[in-house]
Amino acid sequence: MVNVVGIGGGIGASRLWLTLNEALDEGTPGLPSPLTLVVNTGDDLWAHGVRVCPDLDTTLYALAGRQDVERGWGTKGETWRCMETLRELGNEVWFNLGDTDLATHLLRTSWLRDGVGLAEVTRRLAAAMGVRCRVLPATEQPVATQLLCTDGKRRSYQEFLVRDAAAPRVHEVTYAGVRAARPAPGVLEALAGADLVVLGPSNPVASLGPVLAVPGIREALREAQAPVVAVTPTVSRVPFEDPGEARRADSRQRLMESRGVAATATGAAELIRDLCDVFVLDGADAQEAEAIRALGPEVLVTPTLARGGRVPRSLADAVLGMVNAGRPLRGAAIGGVRR
Repeated sequence: MVNVVGIGGGIGASRLWLTLNEALDEGTPGLPSPLTLVVNTGDDLWAHGVRVCPDLDTTLYALAGRQDVERGWGTKGETWRCMETLRELGNEVWFNLGDTDLATHLLRTSWLRDGVGLAEVTRRLAAAMGVRCRVLPATEQPVATQLLCTDGKRRSYQEFLVRDAAAPRVHEVTYAGVRAARPAPGVLEALAGADLVVLGPSNPVASLGPVLAVPGIREALREAQAPVVAVTPTVSRVPFEDPGEARRADSRQRLMESRGVAATATGAAELIRDLCDVFVLDGADAQEAEAIRALGPEVLVTPTLARGGRVPRSLADAVLGMVNAGRPLRGAAIGGVRR
């Protein structure tokens, strides 16, 4: 049985984790899941008196079959009476929590206030939802993605994405608290024992960046014997029809530009060039393959875009096909870049 570790967060990654988990389950029926997911916590926030972990919840809901696949977040069949009542009572509501979604946050908040760590809280929630694979927060210490925008105002990532619709231009992105953070229990052990590491199709600055910034995680990835495969978070040459997807694309563009790279697959590859052995590129952007190879990774071209809340099974099969690929010798020159 192979051990696969996925890293990332958000809607894009959850769509890959769902298909990847199903493919792995087929090969190991009746056995414990070989998939461990290390999920971003930089978006976590207090809202309406409860602790919300957007990327952890999106991951759990997707794997449990509870996710509203049309919105990409929250639970299907949701109602909004609590938020409606808050507005009637005169409270400003820009971050919406559905009634069934709220139950998750109430329970998490109760356990956290009782002194239970976030990793154990997540394990309990996953078990209650019937999620078989292991879902870990990147860290149990508070880390907050903070944006300094060109209007001079600082915003949390959720304020930027949800309240302000990803409209402001971004000057700088920082991860408040990350220097004091450490990997959550089980994270480093999972990376050390992995046969394959997958960097999910997540916003490389907002969803992948906070995980890699936790002291010890990037170093563990560099030292891992398992190949590291990254799936492109963007397909530049396919237009977005869904407003939610378009907003997330705007967010990705704003944040990647703040890092000095274009909001393309090549730009995403540049941000992880020191970690990635194979970069999975969508066929629509195949013309970027040579530019990405010049950065270091090998390139695999295959369809990556999700339909109906999940990526193509062929993508999961292609990623899992890298299990026995091995890693190049550290420090070897690849594509003219010394890694």
